[in-house]
Amino acid sequence: MMFGSIVSSPRGSLSPQKSLELANAYLETAFNAVDSDIALVLCHDTEVSLFQAKKSTKHDKDPTVTQGIATAYIGLGKLLESRGHTTGAQASFKKAEKLGGNVHDLARPIDTYRPSSVMESLKGIGGSQNVDSAKPSPLDQQQRTNVVVTVASHIFAENVPPPNIHVKLPEPDERLDNTPQLVCCLGLLKAAQNPHTKLEPIALKWTQTVEKDADEQERLHGIAVDVIRAFKREEIKDAKVVAEVVCLAPILDKDAFHDLLREFYSGIDRSGLLDFQQLEGLAQLIQGADQDYLSADDLVKILGLLSTRLMDTHRQSSQHMHQLTLALSHVLDAMADTKVMGLEREKLHEPLSSYLSGLKRSSDPFLVYQAAYAFQALLCVPDDETTWQAAMRRTGKVIQGVSGLVSAVKGLDLVRFIEGLEDIQKGVSGVSNVVEVVKTAYERVASLAAGGQGFMDSLNEGLSFERRRDWYSALRGADTLIQDGELATFRKLICEAPCRYDPAFQWGVCQRLGEMAANSKWDAMTRRNAIAFLGEIYMNDEMWGQQPSVKQWILNILMQLSSSPGGSSQLHTTAAQALLRELEACADVNKQALYRACLDKGPIAYPLKVALPELASPSLLDRVQNRPDVEGHLRILRRQRTKERGNTVYIQPQAKSSLQAADDTRFPLMDKVNEFLRSDQKVFLLLGDSGAGKSTFSRELEFNLWQSYKSKSDRIPLHINLPAIDKPEIDMIAKQLRRDEFTEPQIREMKYYRKFILICDGYDESQQTHNLYMSNRLNQPGEWDAQMVISCRSEYLGSDYRDRFQPGNRNQQLDSPLFQQAVITPFSINQIHDYIKQYVAINEPLWREEDYKQALDLIPSLKDL
Repeated sequence: MMFGSIVSSPRGSLSPQKSLELANAYLETAFNAVDSDIALVLCHDTEVSLFQAKKSTKHDKDPTVTQGIATAYIGLGKLLESRGHTTGAQASFKKAEKLGGNVHDLARPIDTYRPSSVMESLKGIGGSQNVDSAKPSPLDQQQRTNVVVTVASHIFAENVPPPNIHVKLPEPDERLDNTPQLVCCLGLLKAAQNPHTKLEPIALKWTQTVEKDADEQERLHGIAVDVIRAFKREEIKDAKVVAEVVCLAPILDKDAFHDLLREFYSGIDRSGLLDFQQLEGLAQLIQGADQDYLSADDLVKILGLLSTRLMDTHRQSSQHMHQLTLALSHVLDAMADTKVMGLEREKLHEPLSSYLSGLKRSSDPFLVYQAAYAFQALLCVPDDETTWQAAMRRTGKVIQGVSGLVSAVKGLDLVRFIEGLEDIQKGVSGVSNVVEVVKTAYERVASLAAGGQGFMDSLNEGLSFERRRDWYSALRGADTLIQDGELATFRKLICEAPCRYDPAFQWGVCQRLGEMAANSKWDAMTRRNAIAFLGEIYMNDEMWGQQPSVKQWILNILMQLSSSPGGSSQLHTTAAQALLRELEACADVNKQALYRACLDKGPIAYPLKVALPELASPSLLDRVQNRPDVEGHLRILRRQRTKERGNTVYIQPQAKSSLQAADDTRFPLMDKVNEFLRSDQKVFLLLGDSGAGKSTFSRELEFNLWQSYKSKSDRIPLHINLPAIDKPEIDMIAKQLRRDEFTEPQIREMKYYRKFILICDGYDESQQTHNLYMSNRLNQPGEWDAQMVISCRSEYLGSDYRDRFQPGNRNQQLDSPLFQQAVITPFSINQIHDYIKQYVAINEPLWREEDYKQALDLIPSLKDL
């Protein structure tokens, strides 16, 4: 018997005997198959046929057939076991045992379980039916509500590790190969903060090493920030640079994430025509974000922008509308997840609802579905109605279901999750409305090839633009399970969800299965199972109904998969092509008409979203890493300056606001300077007599700032001894950096991308008269970004000295709000005693502390020095 003729009959129309014969034919072919992938597909077909035979025997008890089914299950288990699929094998053995099969003699040679002898023993048992004469009778409404949907046991039999990128973990300061490697590194560091996270040995060792290396952590985070900056400078943001920067979303800190979010928002807002690349980037950025990063204000602002663009594009093509509505769906998903409150119903909620409802009239089924999805997401976003007003529109049972869904999704408690779905179904739509669309039959598809109206009608019946439906929440739960690799639970949800017969739910499930099959990051078995699941939904009308919209969507997905890049060498391509050949051979004339109509139209215009584009060459990361290394040299400078400071004696000086201020208004000088550095002021003038401690304070300030310097976003402390700089009124910062042995490329890098705190000491000793802030053009466009602390002897300056220091016009008479000053006051007797105590403890001189105090008493003039 040829393989094509085996699959030409719909299984639902076969008698138990014929179903068993079909199962054994599949199994015999699987035993003979050399290719393991083909054998596994045939095992799946065997499982489906055995399930059909077993189900039919419930109404037609025949012990001989039951025994044959049990034997076939044992043979299937032995074959799966020999191919290394132990989980599927054990499942088959258990089914055989329930049917009375002899599973205690499994040590027999595998050839003794070949179905050939079973096929012979079944000849003449019962009468066979004509396969075309039996039509599957649609279940009535109540029967279908109580039916438990099942799929072949080997499909998603167990959970699997979610897709991940395997990269080489770099050594400290090693150049990174690509952006996914950077994401992996920062992702490991972020995951390690959770004490419950379990890491593989290599990753654990790397993480423990880097956690002790603050400089390497800073380097990695700094590179991520620099990639964002490089993206912002790109004039043309094509798909490749967008793909590179959005993959950073899960590992960014909150400030960097919002910086990138604003960039996408501004790009979309400024574009005359809708920028699809940035629009898709915005959607992916929101989907990948930590929920704690997404504020209500940000999301409502984005939603307002997208709703405005929706209104502006009503005359655009369906493809434009689909892309925009897809992005809107992702935004609404994020808003629903983060429980955004206070959405102004009249200004935003109602108009957007009405507009999405209007898309139901579109002739594009994919746009209709995406609009319905966005509408359902919008209904999950709370508006600004009071509780009693909401109760007027929805019953208390529904509100209870919604609150239960949130906790259920996050906790992955499937029982509670399904109970929440049932609350929504009972409270809003009623079971009858959910099941009614199941009765749609293929006879209405006769006009599909001509106009497609029957297809649109069947789809629209399952999409609601008037009330909440449980299929949206069920799909969100499915997304969570897929993301975590909980595929066995995902399968259970799909089969047990109360909305499992809803075309919109099945449509969303098929889309997710197609994306899994096409995503090379999933393992081969998972991708094959996804395709097999699509085949189950298409073929098994008894379990999944006869919705033409779902069947056509499956065919479109399979056509996309069968023609994907890589051709027949790709495993998912081969599996999809094989399944399409099986579906083409189906004897049901209406399904044949549906198949031909889809084949004539070809794959749809909207590809499955499975992976981001390949990165550009050179990538943003390449360009960032080609920039000169500044941080490494800054670390050297920090160590050098810290060593020079040594273990010196330092007493916190006191100061007052001006030369004329009273001594009893004194304050701690370091506190005042730190307050200045946290402000928007630009210049702090430090005055004092000779020997008052200005230089000592300047060095201590630099030391403190180096100790608090953590990342590229911090200001770089730069101590400048003004007398040592030739003409400091011109390019003072660059001259000091050259003295510190920075290269010209490093100096240019810091000028354009870094911020400084300048600690300029000895204005009087350099015989200056220039306003160094103004002559160096600090904080002017394209110039150095810096705050300045500058010291000078009080007696060096005349009465009108402020114009030498404060920002602004030199002839300006008014005080500048960007300027502040302080005058160091002489040490008190207590400060002098404290200095002596520290000096003796550190230097251990011949004199004791009491000797120095006695000398001060004997020579009072020493206290004035």
